[in-house]
Amino acid sequence: MKKLKSIFGVLLLAFALVLTLLALLFPNNGLFTALWNAGIATFRGESSLLVIYLVSGLAFLLGICLLVNQARNREGT
Repeated sequence: MKKLKSIFGVLLLAFALVLTLLALLFPNNGLFTALWNAGIATFRGESSLLVIYLVSGLAFLLGICLLVNQARNREGT
């Protein structure tokens, strides 16, 4: 379970980094266009990168929390 937390923490951080870099460097990426056309990543009816940034931020925070929790557990043992 401890290794699983570390793996998920690193994967979430990597996901957040890749998603943010894609949104910043390629805002008209086909993936984002497909999400907007499907109505998934829209904010008030307009295509917006705000949703992408929010998902990336939440993934980053969750990844950091998992890694900090893992470090505290390792330190306490």
